[in-house]
Amino acid sequence: MKVLILYADGFEDVEAIATRDVLVRAGIDVYDAKISEDRELVTSSHKLSLSGFLSPRNINANEFDALILPGGSVGVNNLLKSELVDSLVQEFYRLNKLVCAICAAPMVLGKNSLLKNRRYTCYPGCNEGLDGIYTGEEVAVSDNIVTGRSMLFSVPFGLKIIELLISEEESKRIYRQIAGLK
Repeated sequence: MKVLILYADGFEDVEAIATRDVLVRAGIDVYDAKISEDRELVTSSHKLSLSGFLSPRNINANEFDALILPGGSVGVNNLLKSELVDSLVQEFYRLNKLVCAICAAPMVLGKNSLLKNRRYTCYPGCNEGLDGIYTGEEVAVSDNIVTGRSMLFSVPFGLKIIELLISEEESKRIYRQIAGLK
């Protein structure tokens, strides 16, 4: 399994890193891509600077099983401005790959008309103007769309992605591992 996480300046640290962590624990290959081409570093909402990203211009959606968009208000505003992000979101969706977004990032899915007639969740208030069925749940799944409500639910969001990509058993195994349970 291969998953792509898209980072924009201002991404929410925990939503990206915790989700990434649980996926890697399940043996999923996680690739990180930044949407800005003008510099090497991407800086999170809490000033964590990361490097070593793929260029999204070189991404072939056929090579991946899922696309993940972390939230963070500044990060999501940057995602919303990017035609490249729109193109990738639409391509992953068209290919029936998982398209996953947490916190404010479902706004990107709404912009691309992917929430229409679908159940979804997001940070309260970010659902205004989105065409879909807002649930307010921790994590919502509708067809190949996976959404998470907020930073607090980053781990359940990642575990749901594991369940959908691998199995419920593997998701429960990772849950037990990180919870310190046998």
